Amino acid sequence: MNARNQLQESDAQRPVLVAGATGAVGSQVVRALLERGASVRVFVRSLDKVDALPAHVDRVVGTLEDRDAVARALRGVRSAFFVAPHDADEEQLAENFVAACEREQTRLVFSGVHAGGANRFTRLAMRTLFGRMMPHYIPKLRIAERVRTSRTTSVVLTPGNYFQMDELIREELLAGRFILPMGLVPRVDTRDIGDAAARALLDGSVASGAYSLVGPTSLTGEESAAAWSVALGRSVAYAPDFEAAALLFERLYGGRKAVDFRESYRLLGGVKVKTSPREVQETTFLLGRPPRPFARYALETAARWQAPAMPTGANLVTSR
Repeated sequence: MNARNQLQESDAQRPVLVAGATGAVGSQVVRALLERGASVRVFVRSLDKVDALPAHVDRVVGTLEDRDAVARALRGVRSAFFVAPHDADEEQLAENFVAACEREQTRLVFSGVHAGGANRFTRLAMRTLFGRMMPHYIPKLRIAERVRTSRTTSVVLTPGNYFQMDELIREELLAGRFILPMGLVPRVDTRDIGDAAARALLDGSVASGAYSLVGPTSLTGEESAAAWSVALGRSVAYAPDFEAAALLFERLYGGRKAVDFRESYRLLGGVKVKTSPREVQETTFLLGRPPRPFARYALETAARWQAPAMPTGANLVTSR
């Protein structure tokens, strides 16, 4: 065995760190890594939420506020995945993680809102424009740019609206109403985000840079409702209700997360953004296959809702 192969084999044995491993995206990254036989380490606030993970998954307990804990979690890993938390101090928490990755010379794969462009000046112009349209996103845009320009051979994933957000309105869907405001929106399955992130975390040939993650096509609220009609075998009408959605987010989450979701749907209700062939091509490249279509997701989810309940702990990770 030559030196290069020995180095690759040694690198493959090192764990991949997933911060936020119990979240909508982080849990899917863990799932995708485990399916690929990777050694996985999770960074969590509490061990209780990862009880269902296999025993061989390494667990590090700590918070992003604790720089020593972040450093401990990153020590010896080959790459790390990060999503900025829904927190008033999200920029500082992200800085703690990104700076630690730089010190450890660890590849960082990040998923979040990003204003793309070929160079810093173009991206600054786009951030300024986006910031005027959606001031709530300004800190998130700065985080993505910090990751993009970090010394971590970073990969920035920019996903569309998650298919799985619809599961928050399960009762409304079953009652025949799709209440989430949606103009024309790029949407994506969180399982595809997990698979794409796993590829970037494990495959050093994936070039540093920003990649879009989308489904095959953008969807309107009417088209989303129509797919649910087919999946559920009953009429589902597009009946956007921003106030009802905002109240639901507050009841389910509260705090900054509820605010983030509310402001996201305030924006999504009025936009008309077509998915481009380039975005589909980037997604297909990372996945090694076409992205999952929304109609298939709706059919699978409706079948799951109608299936008998699984025993507690039967699922390793959730889709939300």
